[in-house]
Amino acid sequence: MTPSPSPAALPDPLALIDAEAGRSSSVLAATDPAAPVPTCPDWTALDLLWHVTEVHEFWASVLATEARTDEDAEKADGMKDPRPEGEDAREHLVDRRARATASLLAQLEKRPDDQAAWSWFPADQSVGFTRRMQVHEATMHRVDAELTAGAETLSPISEEVATDGLDHAVAVMFAAGHDWIPEWAELSPLALLRLLPEGGEALDVEIAHWTGTRPRDGQEFDQLVARPLPEDADPDALPFAQAEGTALAIYLWLWGRSPALDRLPGGAQQVDLSGDEDAVPHVIDVLAQGMD
Repeated sequence: MTPSPSPAALPDPLALIDAEAGRSSSVLAATDPAAPVPTCPDWTALDLLWHVTEVHEFWASVLATEARTDEDAEKADGMKDPRPEGEDAREHLVDRRARATASLLAQLEKRPDDQAAWSWFPADQSVGFTRRMQVHEATMHRVDAELTAGAETLSPISEEVATDGLDHAVAVMFAAGHDWIPEWAELSPLALLRLLPEGGEALDVEIAHWTGTRPRDGQEFDQLVARPLPEDADPDALPFAQAEGTALAIYLWLWGRSPALDRLPGGAQQVDLSGDEDAVPHVIDVLAQGMD
């Protein structure tokens, strides 16, 4: 287990989760339930409200049952009630979301970051992982909610959250893809992406793809993945691209929320992506795969 140190650097993560989830709920409660979510094209506003609710129910249950294995997590997931349907579904979900968030916060409040707990990320099986992940998931889904409602200006995101979110995107959300590469696959590096947030530290990202033929059925695979540049890698050996902007702009860009860049407090921002013609398309393609 590798406990995540980052929640300690975030200003009051439980308050952040509570505020962002509450804002999502209040916005969605006043939005047409059938309105499409621009950043999650397959979802409606009601789907988004359900997702926020079920995510908090699930992680509260994981912690309450002290789940440690995939089987434990499946049991925790099976404990939740079905999604409400019908004309009153939104009203029921608004109330249920509030209870779900309260349950999650209660579980997080009484547990230290280094306590063992199941997560989908093998490198970090700790309560700290859940605390950190839920800060960023709640933040992103609040952005989704405000975009769905057509807000002209989005609620602010702090510099601390944005900076931590850059690291989390690279070290966890991208890196997790490597955990699912099958043993029969071959991994080949394709490009180096250097993230250059204004006033912050550069982050180097290796973009690669794994290819191979699945033995059981002969199906061919070619899948893009990314991760922090390995320490033993030669950065000069790969086609190079760089992304420049504020930490906030790069945070939203990495997490697939570029539509939010035109609606930020203080005015629109952008991420400037440049580099070798053999690198930039790979960056665009890996981001197009999305991040929940």
